Amino acid sequence: MKMRIHRDQLMFKWITKDHEIIVGFKHVRHGKCSVCGKSIPWGNTICDECFEKDKKISRK
Repeated sequence: MKMRIHRDQLMFKWITKDHEIIVGFKHVRHGKCSVCGKSIPWGNTICDECFEKDKKISRK
């Protein structure tokens, strides 16, 4: 059985004829909400909860 191993930083891939196994850690970037400071996905500036509160206030 032939097997190949690839390494990409902390991610390891073992590839055989019929299977592929991926093990490791992947760095995920997070930002902070500008209102409450909660951790949110990168690229967003405000979390969903703060957005809903702001939306309710703006309707009144």
